[in-house]
Amino acid sequence: MIKLIVLVRRAEGVSHDELVESWLNAHTPAVVKRFQPDHCSVTIFDSKPDQQYDGMTTLWFKDAERASSFYEPQRETSYLTTELNDGFFELTDKNPTVLACEEHVIVDGPRPSQAVKVTGLVRRKSDGDVRAFYKSWLEDHAPNVSGALAATPGGLRYVISHATLGGPEPHYAGLAEVYYADKTAAQAHMGKLGLDNFLKVSEAAGFYHGYEIVAIE
Repeated sequence: MIKLIVLVRRAEGVSHDELVESWLNAHTPAVVKRFQPDHCSVTIFDSKPDQQYDGMTTLWFKDAERASSFYEPQRETSYLTTELNDGFFELTDKNPTVLACEEHVIVDGPRPSQAVKVTGLVRRKSDGDVRAFYKSWLEDHAPNVSGALAATPGGLRYVISHATLGGPEPHYAGLAEVYYADKTAAQAHMGKLGLDNFLKVSEAAGFYHGYEIVAIE
């Protein structure tokens, strides 16, 4: 299964709410109809000043050919191969970040519609070994996060996505997605996390709080 993640930021002069309305009501139905992904979701990040992204679309494809109709990792820069005529692209900064990922479901819990979702965008240190980085993520950091999640009332689900399926060096090495029953659970989980060796091979992650809407389960 190929997991494509598209991180989007609104254009200057466009409000967060305006972008989200178009994203959910016009763009997502158009994407589903045009590219026919096997699964599709949209994560909307809470609006904050100077935030780098407003949210992300996630598409899963069982078939690589259908995935390539949406994204071609062979190009030097990530881009969408087709611009849909739905008005959404004009509301963005026209510079989406696309990650082609391999997904690792660490805690296979529920993701109810009212769940709070925290997304962490991760970069590896430039002087580190790539294989050692991803190995540490799974063997050092994932048990730390999942163990703390299990000990947190309201901790629901934990997924890691490694951006290893694209051709060029990705903008991010991958991301983590953690789901909670509410904001109190999210805060409690963060407070339970201890230090681990993954911090030696990764840069400080950028965290985005928000919610997820599933278009295709």
